[in-house]
Amino acid sequence: MPDELTPKNKMDPYVLPIAFTTFGEIKRRETKGQIVVIGNRSYDKRGLSLIPQLTRVLCQNEIHELMTTDEVGAEPNKTVDRISTIGFFEITQGGSVAVGEPVFINSKEIGKIVGFDETHFPNHYNIVVISPERFTGTEVNLNINDEVIIGDDH
Repeated sequence: MPDELTPKNKMDPYVLPIAFTTFGEIKRRETKGQIVVIGNRSYDKRGLSLIPQLTRVLCQNEIHELMTTDEVGAEPNKTVDRISTIGFFEITQGGSVAVGEPVFINSKEIGKIVGFDETHFPNHYNIVVISPERFTGTEVNLNINDEVIIGDDH
């Protein structure tokens, strides 16, 4: 339980032990976007603090950053050090995205979301994707306007 309850987290089920009364499958549409900046940085000690929340809403026209990690144990409410930047993408079809959802670039699955970092929020979220090997956008020859899709319906 957090040391200090604030209006922002006092009833957050991801922060407090609030029991679910029902549990079932959630259906959501894909969230889509296009690459607007191609990343080319890797860090071994980045120190990203993944928030406890499992979902984030990404609105049309927002821009967020995609990052890869190969760090075992990366998950919400943990710190992730091994990061490579894929790049920034602009949301063309908004939606709700969740930990565990696959991320595709140009129809190829690059990994699954393991969490969200708010270091630069409200400017943008850092969306962290786990893959067998971390890589930058430059290393996989991304181009401006390449398609990003988040979701199982792809």
